[in-house]
Formats: sequence, C-alpha cells, structure tokens
Amino acid sequence: MKDTHDIPALLSEGITEEGIERLLASDFVEGIGPAYARRLVEAFGTDTLNILANNPEGCSGIKGLGEARALKASESLKAIRYPLPLLAFLFSAGVSEMYIQRILGKYRKHAETVIIKDPYHMVEDVWQLHFHTADKIGKALGIAADDPRRLQAAIVGAVKHYADEGHLFATIPETLAYASAITGIAQEEIERQIEATIEDGRIVRSRGVLYLPVFYNAEKEGAEKILAIAKKGGTEKIDVSDIPTTDDNGIEYTTMQIEAMETLLNSPVSVLTGGPGSGKTTVLRAVIDVLEKEGKHVTLCAPTGRAAKRMTSLTGRDASTIHRLLGYRQGEGYHKKQLDTDVLIIDEGSMMEQVLFNHLLDAIRPDTQVILVGDADQLPAVGAGDVMRDMIKSPAVPVARLEENFRQEAGSSIAEGAKAINSGSMPESHPDGDFMIIPESTTRRIHDRILSLVADELPQGKGIPSSDIFVVTPQQIGPLGAKQLNVDLQQCLNPEGPALRRGESIFRIGDPVMQTSNAKDRGVYNGETGRIIDVDPERQTLTVEYADGNQSTYRRSELSELTLAYATTVHKLQGCEVPNIVFPVTMTHKPMLYRNLLYTGISRASRLCVLVGEEEALRYAVENAAPTLRNSNFRHRLSE
Repeated sequence: MKDTHDIPALLSEGITEEGIERLLASDFVEGIGPAYARRLVEAFGTDTLNILANNPEGCSGIKGLGEARALKASESLKAIRYPLPLLAFLFSAGVSEMYIQRILGKYRKHAETVIIKDPYHMVEDVWQLHFHTADKIGKALGIAADDPRRLQAAIVGAVKHYADEGHLFATIPETLAYASAITGIAQEEIERQIEATIEDGRIVRSRGVLYLPVFYNAEKEGAEKILAIAKKGGTEKIDVSDIPTTDDNGIEYTTMQIEAMETLLNSPVSVLTGGPGSGKTTVLRAVIDVLEKEGKHVTLCAPTGRAAKRMTSLTGRDASTIHRLLGYRQGEGYHKKQLDTDVLIIDEGSMMEQVLFNHLLDAIRPDTQVILVGDADQLPAVGAGDVMRDMIKSPAVPVARLEENFRQEAGSSIAEGAKAINSGSMPESHPDGDFMIIPESTTRRIHDRILSLVADELPQGKGIPSSDIFVVTPQQIGPLGAKQLNVDLQQCLNPEGPALRRGESIFRIGDPVMQTSNAKDRGVYNGETGRIIDVDPERQTLTVEYADGNQSTYRRSELSELTLAYATTVHKLQGCEVPNIVFPVTMTHKPMLYRNLLYTGISRASRLCVLVGEEEALRYAVENAAPTLRNSNFRHRLSE
C-alpha cells in the first residue's frame, strides 16, 4: 500500500495531459471550452494549469484565445475552492464532471484525504456513484485488484446495484455473481470478505440475505410501526348507516363502495386499491367528508408534486408532496419530525418507496390513522421497495378493492382497453372513440407517424391542439425514446425563435418543459410541467410558467433542472393524468415491454389514447405478465 502522507505527490503521479484538458473544458473553468483547452495543453503540457493560473499573459499567444479570455480563465481557475491537483487527478482518472461534483459536494475539504485513504468508500458514501467510478480512481492510485478495500466495495456495490433496481436486499449468490463480474475476481475470494464487510457495518445480514443498512432499517422499522398502528385498535367505529348513500351529485353509492368506505373508516391502517375508473376518488371524497364531520384533522399527501396537485383537484382539499410535508431539503434531509394529524391519506401508493414511507411513519403520532390509496396493478416505485403490494399481501392490513369500472359503463374505450390489457387480452381499437390502435411496421414509420399525429392528424381530425398531446414512451434512449422524440418534436412543432443552448439541449420560447428535481425555493417539484414564456439571450435566462400559474426564471447554468416535455417516459408520468396520449409500441423497447408498464401508460390518458406500432410488440407486452417481483421481506415482517 502506498504512503498516504504525501497526498500531492500521489495525486500528481496520476495527472495526465488529457485530464488537464478535460478540466479546462469543464464548467469549473470559464472562458475556455474544448477547443482552447486542447490548444493550451498542446502548447504547455502538464504545466498548463500552473502557467494559466500564474502567468495568463503567457497564454495569450494561443490562437484565438486573447489576453482578456486568458485573464478571465485564470481568475476562474484561481477561484476554484478545491485543490487543482485533485481536480486534475479525478479528470485524469476518467471520472465524469457530474460525479466529480458529487464527490466534492459530499466530502468538501476532506476530499483529498478520503480519496487517497480509500476511494472505494465512495460506493456507499455517495449514493448515485457506483463501483465502476470508484474503481477508476482506485486503479489510478495503483490499488491492487485483490485489495480487500476493492473487494468489500464490490460487495457493497452489488447490494447497491440491486437497490437501484428496486430491491431492498440481494441474496448472497446474487451479490457474489455481480461482484465477481465487476471485479474479475473469483466468487470464492470475494465471499471471504463478506464477514468483514458486515462487521464494519457496511451491509447487514438478515434472514440469510444482504441489505444496505438504510434499507434494512426502513423495512424492519416500517413493519414494526405499521403493526403497532394496526394493533392499537383506537379508531372509533363508525356505523355504516352514518355514511351517506349518495354523493354530492345525488348519484347512489354501490354496495362495493359502501363496504370500502366502512373498511377505510374503521381500520387504523388500510389500503384502497382499484383500476382507472373504479371510483377510488369517489370513495376517498366520501371518507374525507365523514372524517371531517367527526372532527378529525385529515392530511393528504402523495409521492410527487404532480400527483399531489391532482389529489387537490379531485378532492377539493389541499394535498402536499411527502417531501414538502416532512420539510425535506436537498443535502440536509427531513426537518419536520412530527406531523400532528388524526388521519394521514397517501395517494398513488404504488409509487411509495420503503425509505420514504418509513420517514413518513416516523413523523406521525402512534394513534394516527393511515390510509394508502392506489392502483396495485401499476408500475412499482422507482426507488427500492414495493410498499403497497407488500401491504396488500399481508393479512395485517385490511384492503378495500374496487373492481367495478364506471368509465367503461360511461362509454370509455380507454378504460375498456386498460382492463383488457390488465387481464391479458388484446385490446380492441375504436377509431371513432377514445382508444385507437394504429399499426405501423418499422421504427422509422412509427416515428414519422407519431410526428404526423401530433402535428397534423389529431389537431385537424379531432380538433386537439398539439400542445394538449403527450407522447409517452417506455424508455429514454433510442430513436423512439423520450430524448430523441423530444428533439424531433421540437424541430417539427417549434423550430424557430429565441432559445438558449446548454450542451446538446436547446430550450426555445414556447417549448413545454419538465422540472427534473425538487426545487423548493422555486415552489416547483420533480415531474411538474410548464411552458417557456420568455427567453433573454443577453442575460442568458429563460422563464417557465407552470400549470398553477407559478413562473420561475432559470439561468443558463440551471438548465440541467429542465428537460423538454413533448415526450416523456411512463415512469415520469406515473401519478398524473393528462388529456391525450400517443404511445409507441415497438420491439425495440422489448426489455421494457411489460403488461403493467403498458397498462400504466394507457391509464394516464383521460380523453384519448393512441397506440402506434407493431402488433407483435403489443401482443408481447400484453402477454408478458412476468411479475416485477422485488426482493423484500416487508410483507413477511408484517405477517409476523
């Protein structure tokens, strides 16, 4: 193992001309860019940073650079609050700028020491950083392939990989197979490091499987809290005769709806589930009315901003995101430790991940009544865990199921199609109705037909403005992925006008955009959509107006918070309802073609859903009911 006392010397050994060039071309240094960075390094080699920082006049002879630009770059370089050898080393090791920012944001002034002592600890310390990135740094430092630090990090990385896939744990065979694949070391040698990794508290072994500590605690504590609520028996019984027999419009509740209301009202913890058009909102409104008449304080929340806004619209009561309810701040965690409420109702329960659910349970009183609402047949949460389905499978939690379909009775072909798909049957096309299937045989033809539908066919044939049509697709990448479709739809619908560019992305006045992260200071949350109403090329800013009328201005450096929203993925749209959807169905998306993904996408549309693509792909998705089972012991802990 190398001497870790001489940090600058260790770092300098790994600095390359290519790394210096990448640093100069990054956002860390203003006024350079890739072309000038290359010319500077060609002229001064590994001494480039020293010359630019201390003698910028000596760089002014570089073709096109000029004295003013060289001085600006020099000032920018000297203003960096991290050691330049550290940055140059990380860029030389092949670490991306995004991950460098995350590493520095995590360790700050201790970054050099941590990286030299054990760069592999980043695998658990920096959540979105994976083993491969830490391994680049380890190799640049000369750490041996069979070093225990590397093998233990691979074990952590394997369990973390399964968490990224939605699992709360990984089995030992899964862990060893993955760790061996990413290290090139035999499973038997890696297995010898499991006990040491457990003893260090980096992973937890429970029930013969391996957890990251955060997920073990969330699963175990969450089950204990739910069981404590379920067993307390403190909810005052409400006689079914006290429940109104009709809604505000005089429409009589069905027997199934009355029974669901009684279950929710008289259970300390319960689940309400049903498909689109099954009447979940009707039941929920009635339950809230009864609870409020009983003098209960009811708090409504949902996992995403869009889902919370929809909940507000449908119930007529204020609803909040769970993050906002708990006072979440980026990098700081949850600030609100206690929620003083009698009843907590969580909508879009299928999107609930285990850690967030545990934070929420941690904040409520022991006597708070909990109601989870959602469609159990939709996609599971993006994060780890499968809270709603685990609760439904547990005998400890009463479940109210709504199986009637009122939208179908009202003539909705969307609801009929969704129901058919969910039951494993091919849906029928209704060209004159609100659910259409348009066959196209190749990726190019599907792509061109989507553009035609959005730009011409639906606006002219059905009077639907292009701005009211959402293209929803299974994945981000590929010719029919959201990323490429956004570029092509922008070029088709909004090709000219004031714009700002950041990297490969162009944002033009009139474009629909989506916020990609929670921004409490803006009052805008991940998944919310708006439209660009102003672009100021001189100030390098643009302004977005969101659906609720909120306007927010973004500097060019902040445009990473936005993405174009002509097209989006099913996962991004989950928890929302939009009027009109065009959905490509193609075998190029085969890895994502699951029945529940198709069902989820279709059920997001309220007025019109158009499937465009290959019959083979549609049939494959309908028949592909391979359950998206997740490694979880939550339901088993609830059953005990």
